[in-house]
Amino acid sequence: MKDIVKIEVLNNGIAHLRMQDEEHKNTFSDDFVDAVIAGLDKLENEHNPKVCILSGLPDVFSGGADKQNLMDLCDGKIHVKDLLISERIVNTPFPIIAAMEGHAVGGGLIMAVCSDMVVAARESRYGVVFMNMGFTPGIGCTELLANLVGPFIANEMMYTGKCYKGKELAEKGIQINYIVPKAEVPAKAENIALQISEKSVKSISLLKHALSAKKKQQLITARVQEDFMHRLSFGFPETRKTIEEHYGK
Repeated sequence: MKDIVKIEVLNNGIAHLRMQDEEHKNTFSDDFVDAVIAGLDKLENEHNPKVCILSGLPDVFSGGADKQNLMDLCDGKIHVKDLLISERIVNTPFPIIAAMEGHAVGGGLIMAVCSDMVVAARESRYGVVFMNMGFTPGIGCTELLANLVGPFIANEMMYTGKCYKGKELAEKGIQINYIVPKAEVPAKAENIALQISEKSVKSISLLKHALSAKKKQQLITARVQEDFMHRLSFGFPETRKTIEEHYGK
C-alpha cells in the first residue's frame, strides 16, 4: 500500500508533510492518525525544520472520521484518538501552514484550525458535519473553530452541518490568511514558508510556543466537554442509524 504520509525536507528548513491516502480520502482511520502523528514526530526528532506545509490530496485535504471509529463510539468504546492529531499539531515546535487545496470536513477542517496559518481554495468546500450524522462535534471543534471563522459563523457551521465553499467564506470576511483559486494554494503556502525560513530557528520555536498556548488550553477544555457530549450523543439509538445511513451499511 502506498505510504499514507510523505515527508520532504528542503535545505532551507521548509518541510512538506503530504497526506496521501487516496483509497480512503484521508479519513481518520487508526492507520491514518498513526501515520500523521509519526510523520510529525519524525520531522521534530530527526529534522527540526523551521516550518512545515501540511497538505492533502488535490481534491480532499482530509475527510474527517471513518465509519469504524464512529461505530466504536456507538458501542461504548470511547475513542479519543482523533484528538491526538489536534494536540500533536498544536504542540509541534515549528509552525504549520495548512494548504487546503481540496475539501476539508469535520476533523479534517479542525486540522487546519490547529495549524498556525491557513491557505484555502475558493472552489473547495469546508465544514464540520458532525451533527449531520447525529452526534456532537469533537476533535476540539467546540473550542477551536471560532478561532478560524469567528464565534457566530462557527456556531452556525456546528449546528447546521453546512459546508461552505472557500469563496463563500471569503464573502463573509473570514480572517484566515488567504482564500485563493485552487491552483494557487501550493505556491501561496510555499511563499509564506519561504519568508519564515529566513528567520532564526530558535526564535521561531520560541514564538510557536507562545502563540500556541491558547490553543493548548482550549484543547484541554474541549477534551472534557466533548468526551461528555459524545458519551451521551453516541448512545442515542438514532445516532447509529444515521451513521449507517451516511456511510452505507
